[in-house]
Amino acid sequence: MKRILTIAARSAFIALSAFTLVAADPAAPTRVGVSIAERRIALDETIKMALENNLDIEVERTTRDTAIQSVQAARGLFDPTFRWAPLFSNDNTPVASVLQGAGGKLTNRSFVSSMSLRQRLPNYGTSGNLDFNNQRLTTTNPFTSFNPTLNSVLTAGVTQPLFRNFRIDRDRAELRIRKKNVDLANVDLENRVIDIVSRTQQAYYDLIAAREAVTVAQDQVGWGREQLAINQRLVNSGTLAPVEISAAEAELERRVDTWYASLAVVTEAENNLKTLIAPERVASIWGEALIPVDDKLLEPVTQDLREATSRALKERPELKAVTVRTGINDVQKELAANQRKPEINAIAQYSLNGLAGTVSSGANPFADINTPIYSRLNQLSAAQGLPPVAPANFGSVPGALVGGYGTTLNNLFGGNYQSFQVGVSIDFNIRNRAADANYGQTLINEKRLRLERARAEQLIEAQVRNALQGIESARQRISAAESSARAAKEKLDSERRLYQTGESTNFLVLTRQNEYADSRRRAVVARLDFNKSVTRLDQALGATLSAHKITVQ
Repeated sequence: MKRILTIAARSAFIALSAFTLVAADPAAPTRVGVSIAERRIALDETIKMALENNLDIEVERTTRDTAIQSVQAARGLFDPTFRWAPLFSNDNTPVASVLQGAGGKLTNRSFVSSMSLRQRLPNYGTSGNLDFNNQRLTTTNPFTSFNPTLNSVLTAGVTQPLFRNFRIDRDRAELRIRKKNVDLANVDLENRVIDIVSRTQQAYYDLIAAREAVTVAQDQVGWGREQLAINQRLVNSGTLAPVEISAAEAELERRVDTWYASLAVVTEAENNLKTLIAPERVASIWGEALIPVDDKLLEPVTQDLREATSRALKERPELKAVTVRTGINDVQKELAANQRKPEINAIAQYSLNGLAGTVSSGANPFADINTPIYSRLNQLSAAQGLPPVAPANFGSVPGALVGGYGTTLNNLFGGNYQSFQVGVSIDFNIRNRAADANYGQTLINEKRLRLERARAEQLIEAQVRNALQGIESARQRISAAESSARAAKEKLDSERRLYQTGESTNFLVLTRQNEYADSRRRAVVARLDFNKSVTRLDQALGATLSAHKITVQ
């Protein structure tokens, strides 16, 4: 009868203590830089913010934009270039002969207007030129028929490589390489986006796990305080040894320490996520507490190893990058092989010439020398009744050449003064060690890229296998952890009932509480590890972007 009364009294005290907890929960540590404002955030919203605001993506995008601009710069090598070079000159030259200039000085005043157009074609290495040169010359030379003289020359030429630089040259190779560098930059950007999305998902689930760990730790603190209150009442009633209060207090403080530590982990996980989604360090989101709301289990796109590996080998950006780099090496290889050939260029040029001017009004020096002789001879001829002797005539300037600049252009395009040249230039390197060495380097790079592809494929195989194994293990862990949590809860409830009847101890109750809390933690971790394994599988397959319907632009 006494034992029954003791058990009844003990049970009454325990039941009463459940409603008379007077001590307040320990205060949570202050979270640095975070206000009481909370922001509930879904996974899709988190990923969207990361894509819009993440600085790593913006840095990678500037690299891609730089590559695009470099292509434009390479295309500039094939832009036509126009040049106009007007030049006025006034030359005074001392001369020792009166046949060159009166008074020992020859004066030439000229105005030259030269225009040229150069154009390289992007195919077959063809280059062309068009030159239009005009000159107006005024001189004191007495033997010049025109003063001033107007001269125009229009020349069109083309140079065509026949062997070296026909299919490819350095400039065209550079353009093709820069285009492929844009493809490589796009692959790098895609890879960066995949990395950021995957890291954002991992950080999101880490924050969920951290917050769940806080909940479990907080529950443990509550259980510990409840057990301490029960023990205090039992000690006061004389049914429990006082030493059990110390044991309960020690365990309670240990749990409070764990709770504080878990709160710090929440802050670290939250800051890690904010780093990925915040646009800058002064963004308002840094002052908000993030509450993830998506904790449901994900569905893997596939669990078949062969299908997953085949898909990964087609979609992974790393293999796309190797393919692009192989294409770049192929261009360099083609260029090096081309530079080993002799350089043979066909050259053709066609010219039109135009000339005009004003007939010089100055006397011919040779004619002036014989003027006294002809005058004296004609006087004697007249005295004898003979006809006069005409002075020697050097001929007159053709009338078609007399005129101004319009006459020059008329003569230029009249087709009467044209010329053309056709020829070949041959350059042959007896030893072309530079081209041979460059070609050898491309062969080495080709082998290295094959090895890199094989290594990348092997790493992808391992990553796919690890991700699938992680999914399978996490699924089994979820089942085991949930079963463990149910069993631990039943054991805890049973232990509490036994404790109420005096058939158990404080130590066993606290132990069962710890076991239940540990099982709950493992269940949370297993669920989140499953989701993280699914995200790793998406990343291993190269399916991260398609899974979230993301297009890289």
